[in-house]
Amino acid sequence: MYNASNQSEADKMVGQYHEALKAKQWDTLLALYDPAFSKEHDRHAWQQELNTLFDQYGALNEIRQTFSQKDPRFRGDYYIYGYRLAFDKATISETITVFKGLETDKLTIAGHILEPVDTN
Repeated sequence: MYNASNQSEADKMVGQYHEALKAKQWDTLLALYDPAFSKEHDRHAWQQELNTLFDQYGALNEIRQTFSQKDPRFRGDYYIYGYRLAFDKATISETITVFKGLETDKLTIAGHILEPVDTN
C-alpha cells in the first residue's frame, strides 16, 4: 500500500510558514504557496488579508495545532493541518493544505482557510 512519505518535510514547511507569519516576513511566507494558489488568490491581496489579522486582532500570542492528517492520492500527497491562532482580541481557525505532486519534488501550500472562532 502506498503511503504519503513526506510528513516530516510538510511539518517543517508549516513551521516555516508560522515563523514567517509571526515575523511578518511576507516574501518568505508567500514563496511557500503553490503557483495554482496564487492564480486564485492575488499575492498582494493575500498578503493584505494576512496582515489584516494583526491590524484587527493584535499580536499573535499562540499557535496550537488541532489536527494533522495525510491523504495520499493519485496526483500526489496532501498533508492537511488544523491550527488555532490566538491573537490578543480573537482566535482564528486555520486549515493549511500542503501538496507534493508526483511530478515534482517540491512541497507547496496548496490551500489555506482562515475563519474566526466564535467564542460565545
